[in-house]
Amino acid sequence: MTDNFLEIWHGDILPVGIEEPDYYQFLNHDEKEKAMRFARPELQQKYIKTRGVLRSVLGECINVDPQRVELKIGEYGKPFLAHGEVFFNLSHTDNKLVIAVSNCGEIGVDIEQYKKRAGFLGLVDKCFSVEEKQYWLSLSEDQKVKMFYRLWVRKEAFVKAVGRGVALGLIRCVVNPKKQTHFMRIPEGYGLVMDWKIVDVVLNKEDVCAVVMKDSEFCYRQTELK
Repeated sequence: MTDNFLEIWHGDILPVGIEEPDYYQFLNHDEKEKAMRFARPELQQKYIKTRGVLRSVLGECINVDPQRVELKIGEYGKPFLAHGEVFFNLSHTDNKLVIAVSNCGEIGVDIEQYKKRAGFLGLVDKCFSVEEKQYWLSLSEDQKVKMFYRLWVRKEAFVKAVGRGVALGLIRCVVNPKKQTHFMRIPEGYGLVMDWKIVDVVLNKEDVCAVVMKDSEFCYRQTELK
């Protein structure tokens, strides 16, 4: 049995009427100072909860107290653990949070909510490859909404996995429309398409989420945050 793992934590950032741990105590000095600079209480609470949960999750994975988890920032802004062989990524949208942790190598995760919007075609023209656009245009109007986000989270998760973000160019990260857990093309310098795996994360009917990670066998666990 493989010792590799992929673990997903997900849930609401600000649940109502639920007793929670004091996440503020998990933050380091700089994070506490940043939290106090938020003018709006809701944004402050979201920041404290998100950082506190992240530290709690990582602390559990590497067996240290949350406030002792040492985080660093990469050249292009991606956070990483200073020590150990554990990789992580975080994404949030509105009040939803998802954290992906693995020991298989660099990892990226993205979550979005299915929402109809007027600017779909403009974003498709800007961010989708010819193959992705042709496939998307062949769908019914209802299918287009869901497929836009399904392709989008995969592309976002890749640029987050390699630590570059959207500046790398979403249009250069091409999902295979016929086999959507695989890429057709990726930017030069990040290996071969078969080096990477797309993992669907099933949450609920309102959200779509995907993880991109190095291709390997792993044990999977998904936990809902309480």
